[in-house]
Amino acid sequence: MFIGRIFLILLIAFSFMPDICMADELRLDKDTCYQKILTETGFRLLNANNIPNRATFYYLSENKVKTKINVRLKRLYLYKGVFPYLEDENEYAALISIELARLLDIQTGFFRRFSISYSPRKYEIRADKRAVDLMVNAGYDPVAVITLLNKLLKEQCWYEYNIFKHNGSERMKQVYFYIYEKYPVFLADNKYIKNPYYQNFLRVTKNDRKRMRLIQENRLNTGKI
Repeated sequence: MFIGRIFLILLIAFSFMPDICMADELRLDKDTCYQKILTETGFRLLNANNIPNRATFYYLSENKVKTKINVRLKRLYLYKGVFPYLEDENEYAALISIELARLLDIQTGFFRRFSISYSPRKYEIRADKRAVDLMVNAGYDPVAVITLLNKLLKEQCWYEYNIFKHNGSERMKQVYFYIYEKYPVFLADNKYIKNPYYQNFLRVTKNDRKRMRLIQENRLNTGKI
């Protein structure tokens, strides 16, 4: 009799419970969503590029506009403060690809790690270009590297020149010309052509602006942008 009552209570309780949801049906909060996007994008990049080195991707809820990598644990971290700067899946992939490129470069050996530590300027451009390759192989638009860097990087005056870092404009130019030389189709069919951050990039300096805009106009086969 007692067992029967317990069974009846449980039956009534379960009848008022909401349906059980699968993981994809859950209403995830923002932090969990960010982690999900970060993990899925990171592993898509690893798999599409046949990268044998294991890596994991972590979201940190501290409101800082920064990223970091842990070489020993083979982890890549993105802080909460950087996510408002990311507008689409291509920019997510751009940021992750740059950090992943840095991590893969460091993992090549002790001497490479030593070289990067004492000459980081050289390896900034190297990571940016490798990020473009990683993105293209994974089906992302590499022009997003330019729009992302334009929102995140500093532009220092000549008297603030940093021998260890490139100015943002220099890194963006290097990425642009790399895409032009290796993946020109993305400039011919440029989905970011009206993006305000891309348009701003085309105004870097007078000479560079002219050169880049001529390239873009030729690729689009249109008049002035």
